[in-house]
Parts: sequence; C-alpha cells; structure tokens
Amino acid sequence: MGLDDLKHKNITNAAKVLAVLVATCLLRYVDSFTVIFSYNQVGIVPSIIAILVLISGVCAIVGLFRSMMWGFIPLYFFIPATTMFFGISIIPFLPSLISPEFRSIAVLTLNSIVLLFAVFLLLRMMDSNTTLQTESS
Repeated sequence: MGLDDLKHKNITNAAKVLAVLVATCLLRYVDSFTVIFSYNQVGIVPSIIAILVLISGVCAIVGLFRSMMWGFIPLYFFIPATTMFFGISIIPFLPSLISPEFRSIAVLTLNSIVLLFAVFLLLRMMDSNTTLQTESS
C-alpha cells in the first residue's frame, strides 16, 4: 500500500465523516424542516429555504458518502444555510454544553470550523492530484 493509496483512503474516510455529520444533523433537527409541510406558515420563503437546505443536505450526504467530488458543492451551501437560517450546529449536542448566552457564537464557530475543514479537504485532494471518483468512473 503506497503513500498515494493511503492519502486516497484518508480523503475518502474524511468525506464519509462529513457525510455522517450532515446525516446526523438532518436527523437530529428534522423537526426544524417541518415548516415545509406547515399550513399556517407566514410566507412561501421559509418553505423554499427549508426545501433547499434539505435537498442540499441529502445531496451532500449522497455525494460525500459515495466519495464523489460534487458532494462538496451542496455541503458548501448546507453549512452556511443551516447556520444562518436555522441556527443549528452540524456537530450535534456540543453547543448544548455551552451556556445559552454563548450558544449562537459556539454554533457559528463550530460550523465555520467544519466548513473550513471541508474546504481544506477539497483543496488537499486537488493539490495532491488525488481524485476521489469522477462522473466517468
């Protein structure tokens, strides 16, 4: 097993960890997406945002778990959207350990760290000429 195989395996495993984080986030906060099916909503905009966040989360899970490069694109929408519109953390249960007055800062910090990790992972993959899988394979 060469060094390139080890890098490929590490990048693949890191992409799967990101997919598991997104899946856990969606399952943990599934009640936040019930605005899509609510009859007494204020307008159509919250439903559209919730649908887009949900679709991007599902696409990110599928793409990252299958180790496809396109899985990073919906992830780059999912993380900031969940932070801005829903105020939920992609790392579950960790913000609940922090006092309520600092919880929003903790969510922003944790989600920013995960987003930077995802960007670093994609740059590392592209820099080392290690490709996950492309559409042709």
